[in-house]
Amino acid sequence: MNLLVSFFGWSEFIDSNIFGYLFHALQIFAAEVLCGIYLKRRNHFWLRAVCAFVLFLSLSVAFGLLFEKIFIYFRYLISFPISFLCFAFCYEGSFWDDLFCCTAAIAIQNLAYSVSIMTVGILGAESLTMNFRYVALECVIYASVHVLCFFLGVRKLKNESGDFGKERFVMTLTSLIFTVIVYILQHDRQELGTEDFLQWRLMFIAYDAVTLVMLFGMYDRNNLRRENAVLDLLRASEEQQYEFEKLAIEMVNIKCHDLKHQILALRSMAGGEMQQSLDDMERVASIYDSVAKTGCKPLDVILSNKYLLCEQLGIRFTYMVEGEKLLFMNATDIYSLFGNAIDNAIQAESAIQEEDKRLINLTVVSRGELLRIHIENYCEVPVKFKNGLPVTTQADTNNHGFGMISMKRTAERYNGVMTVECVNKMFCVDMIIPIQAAGDKRDDKKK
Repeated sequence: MNLLVSFFGWSEFIDSNIFGYLFHALQIFAAEVLCGIYLKRRNHFWLRAVCAFVLFLSLSVAFGLLFEKIFIYFRYLISFPISFLCFAFCYEGSFWDDLFCCTAAIAIQNLAYSVSIMTVGILGAESLTMNFRYVALECVIYASVHVLCFFLGVRKLKNESGDFGKERFVMTLTSLIFTVIVYILQHDRQELGTEDFLQWRLMFIAYDAVTLVMLFGMYDRNNLRRENAVLDLLRASEEQQYEFEKLAIEMVNIKCHDLKHQILALRSMAGGEMQQSLDDMERVASIYDSVAKTGCKPLDVILSNKYLLCEQLGIRFTYMVEGEKLLFMNATDIYSLFGNAIDNAIQAESAIQEEDKRLINLTVVSRGELLRIHIENYCEVPVKFKNGLPVTTQADTNNHGFGMISMKRTAERYNGVMTVECVNKMFCVDMIIPIQAAGDKRDDKKK
């Protein structure tokens, strides 16, 4: 390769600042392509990308040469505002979305560059040397850093619907300031022969790593905050729904009770055909009396409603419940926990074509000081799991899939654990929760 460089006269070009600006611009371009992989593209994207690529390289070289004479510390940094404009030209999104991606991209580029130059420096070679081994090593380092950043950070943008950068503008601006500081500081600290080269380079790597952690760590924090807000709304809605359904069932039970007495009075006066009609009326009226006598009123409310819904949908719903063992739990928690679990099962079973396969089974039993909750339903389609929970099958992943999260958090609120699995076409949810005494329950409320 050294012979080829000398033969074509590239040696001087490679050592020139022009090549340095081009190489730096290519690195930023590659990082921004990585950060924009999940963003919505503008019309005629590929034409825009080619035009932006040529314009970006040209302006980076031109302004780099200009800033050599005006303000040398910004000769490489000037590529950032140019790349930002080119990025916005190619991708749809708000100002803050574009700024977030471009800030992350320049941090990734500088991290890859710092790791690369430190590695080849330790091995005794000048950066950008045309020795084949060192060129190959630098390519491997750049690729590795980009792949690592993708899996640890960039892929978190996959499910974003837009305007995510506005929520993170504080971290974006802080990270951008960090990156500017790194660019300025490292300008005079590029020489491999200096005694403090390794220390400075490690500090720059730490700066870039902290920048990326802030950007994508804040992403996780905001997602958790949004998730908590959705769960709070869900819980408030469940409390209202529970009170409504409890009142409705009480009213229906009263009516059914009165109706049964009326039927008994009519039976003594009726003949054969009327007898059959009265039997049918009594069977309908006794539905609420024959369902949900578990010893736990909140659970009775849920089971009564879900049982009738399953009857309408042709789903066999069976249960064996020691309801009195649930009395240490808050009524809203019981409603939320079992309501979400049964609703998920009903949704899955209602999609099954063969009615004889529609099955839901619920078991709540105690074993010593532990309460075991098990709910299973038939499942035909493969289930994908992430972090131990099934991935929602709804198209809108931003607003669905919180039921399982809510169930898991409810179990953990009582120091329990929840596991989910799908074995032999049976989808199973299991919870183990320590049974608390009344005094323990009061103490937990005070906390």
